[in-house]
Parts: sequence; C-alpha cells; structure tokens
Amino acid sequence: MKYFKHIIIFIFVNFLAFSSFANEFVGIIGAGVGEVKNQNNQKLENGSKIFYGDTIIVGSKSTAQVLFIDQTVMTLGEDSELTIDEFVYDPQTNDGKFVSNIKSGTIKIITGKISKKDPDNLEIKIPTGAIGARGTEFVVLANSKNENTVLLLGPGPNNSLGMTPGNLEVTDGVNSVSIIQPGFETVVTN
Repeated sequence: MKYFKHIIIFIFVNFLAFSSFANEFVGIIGAGVGEVKNQNNQKLENGSKIFYGDTIIVGSKSTAQVLFIDQTVMTLGEDSELTIDEFVYDPQTNDGKFVSNIKSGTIKIITGKISKKDPDNLEIKIPTGAIGARGTEFVVLANSKNENTVLLLGPGPNNSLGMTPGNLEVTDGVNSVSIIQPGFETVVTN
C-alpha cells in the first residue's frame, strides 16, 4: 500500500508538470519567409511552436504569420519584433486573456475568440501606448519609439456579411480615442 501511494503521487506530480508545460504552447508559425527567430536566436520555420513569453523577431526582407490557438492571427512584416506577455485560453468556453507587446515593425492583426468573447481581454501594447480591439482587423506601424500609427481595416458598421462591426480603443496612457470606421487611423505619440 505504501508503494501504491508513492506511485500515485509520482503520477500526479508528473501530470501537473506535463499540464503546465502543455499550457505554455500558444500558437505556431503558419508561414515564415526569410530570417525569423525567437529570443534565444533559434530559427523559426513553418510549423514552429510559439510559447508563452516568446519574442518573435523578423529580419529585413522577411515576414512571418503567427496562428494562435484562439484563432488570432498576427502577420509580422520585415524588421518587426513582438513579445507574448500573457496568453491564457480555455477552448471550451473561449475565456482567456491575451497581452502582446509590439516593440517595432509593421504588424497586421486579426482578432480571435478571446477578443470576440470579451474585448477587454485582448491588449496590444505599443511603444507609445496600448490598443484594445473588438472583433476586427487592424494594422500597427511601430517604426519609432515616439510615434506609432494604428489603422482599422474592418469590418465596418455597413458590412454586407452581417459581421459585428469592429472597433479599436487606442490610448497613450492619458488620452484615448475610439476608431469605428474602417480606413481611419490614429497616430499615437509620446
């Protein structure tokens, strides 16, 4: 009986260790062209796994598309850098929290199920502020530590697909602006 208890404890501890490791996986590189690597200078290729806390670095004349498990899609243009600061997702309920940090570059974002369920649970940090998004597609141009541009792509309030109109809430930490019309943008400065 004593050995049986030890075996059960051993299995339980290993299960917890495996579960916490499995929970760190947040997405994959769906497409990578050119120089794409992580914070450890490891080359990322099509199908490479992305984990909580990873930084994705895309070199010049390169691009990468990251597919997250909540169906958020981020396409990183050349000379871009993105860190996954927080990612928690329950596929059964679509509850979760997603915080990423765009440090530089041009990044197109299509929001996924976390944002659709609760827009307050998606935050995109940029060098000059932060963005909250509701069910939409947008582009961030973070080519300076002092000035960043955020452009709403859609869908708009008059879309013909019956989709919920997207909107962005952009802040510099003091002021905020809502963007609800596709094609409109804001410039966020320090």
